[in-house]
Amino acid sequence: MNIYALSSLVASYVFFVLGIFIYQKDSRNELNRIYMVICVLVGYTAAVEFGLRQAVDAATAHTWLKIGFLWPLILPLYMHFALIFTKNTRVFRNRVTYFVLYVPALIFAVLELTTDALTAGSKREYWGWTYNVPENSLMYYTTNFWGIFLLISVLILCFLYFWRAEQPTEKRRAKYVFMGMLIPTVVSIVTEGIFPSTDIKVPELSIVATTTEAAIIAYGIHKYNIFALTPAVAAEDIVNAMSNLLFLVRKDGFISLANLSAVTLLGYGESELIDQPLESIFAEGEWEEIQGRLNNSADYTDEETIFMTKDGRMIPVLLSISVVRDKNGGSLGMVCVGNDLTDHKKAEEVQKKEILLKEIHHRVKNNMQIVSSLLSLQSRYTTDERYTEMFKESQNRIRSMALVHEKLYRSEDLENIDLREYIKDMVNGLVQSYSSYNITVKIEADDIFLGVDTAVPCGLIINELVSNALKYAFPGKKGEIKVGLRGSDGTIHLIVADNGIGIPDTVDFRTTETLGLRLVTILAEDQLDGEITLIRDKGTAFHITFREGRRKT
Repeated sequence: MNIYALSSLVASYVFFVLGIFIYQKDSRNELNRIYMVICVLVGYTAAVEFGLRQAVDAATAHTWLKIGFLWPLILPLYMHFALIFTKNTRVFRNRVTYFVLYVPALIFAVLELTTDALTAGSKREYWGWTYNVPENSLMYYTTNFWGIFLLISVLILCFLYFWRAEQPTEKRRAKYVFMGMLIPTVVSIVTEGIFPSTDIKVPELSIVATTTEAAIIAYGIHKYNIFALTPAVAAEDIVNAMSNLLFLVRKDGFISLANLSAVTLLGYGESELIDQPLESIFAEGEWEEIQGRLNNSADYTDEETIFMTKDGRMIPVLLSISVVRDKNGGSLGMVCVGNDLTDHKKAEEVQKKEILLKEIHHRVKNNMQIVSSLLSLQSRYTTDERYTEMFKESQNRIRSMALVHEKLYRSEDLENIDLREYIKDMVNGLVQSYSSYNITVKIEADDIFLGVDTAVPCGLIINELVSNALKYAFPGKKGEIKVGLRGSDGTIHLIVADNGIGIPDTVDFRTTETLGLRLVTILAEDQLDGEITLIRDKGTAFHITFREGRRKT
């Protein structure tokens, strides 16, 4: 066995092992699956190359050449990988992309198997058996040009992605992928493109050189986890890119995550806040007041408070706190999203309150959309329908709160929201999320304007009752839902009704284990200080009354 054949055998083994390893890192990640296929094909081609170089005669060598007919597919797979890695996935929305990438490769593979247009038989050289360049070399040079074009395009994509990457994690990933692909690309172009066309006799080293790619990428996986492009990694990048403060707090009150904006503003190191009590970042007495109000609310509160930095400075902050619960209603912890109000306080001093409030509502809305996007991203990686539904319900709740801030941001009145327009937009969004249902929704609402403290719980109530009706009231997925809102002498009357199958008489909505109905009761009676009644007549109708501007604290 000569050294060239041995190197092909080693390359085959390396790529089969690397392919299995990367696939096991995250089998659901498209990037991992594509690179696993690349590794399998390269390993297969290396094994064929070993057989070719060790062939005992020309006939056997020719057979090995035909067995290796799949090699053209490696090149478009590298391009496919590069497009996904560099986040150019939008090109795959058009099916023409797949045609342009893979059809030429399939044609070349068929030609390699059935004709001598690409490799005209075999010949023996000092490194073992190899292929002959055809006398009619048009198709041979066409294949070479196509391959070189794809390889250079892959390098350009990876280099530009590396050059433009701002996050350190992305820059490290891009560096290792680019460097890993650079060496085998150059070797492939020289030894299988340039030298054969000039009669310089050197062994084909592209497959062997590709093992350097495997070595570099394997090191990157070991040191920087470059192929762990899971929702958790994506979420980490999103969180660290946020300009606002974000804290994840365990149910015991200790911080489990603080994003870059938070630690920078408060003057801590990257990990100094981890496993510290949340109250440690508040000025004296601030957290106790917030905790008291949060215990009396429906798992969500907006608070203007004061943080204390590591060096003792006081920073005013607008803080949104949301309690996260499991499917049984048990607390898992809290998500806290904050905005530094230092500049806004200065703006108030120079009569810029409108600009201040608009920016706050805009940022809070954006933060909630980020949280909603994170939930959507995570839901794609669960196969359990129960958990998928939980994610969907949480997204709808977040959207109903975000819509309040969006309405205020776009309104000239930055303190009150037009409830009729808000209800129409929110309910239409809910109906679209259950688009497969043939359900009519009628909205009859007076011109009522409410402040954000009342509009948020009111919107959450409507979200829960309409979602509940859409999911459970119509087994045949056909029916009607009515939402009514009336104002009289300072009292608001809210009605959400449907003509579905109704709630059984044996079910008490105040004590049911369903999180949605429990949330409705807490919001109506505890937070809005109102009354709620259920009428079971030709379906279900919830009647809720509360006073304008009256809210428990």
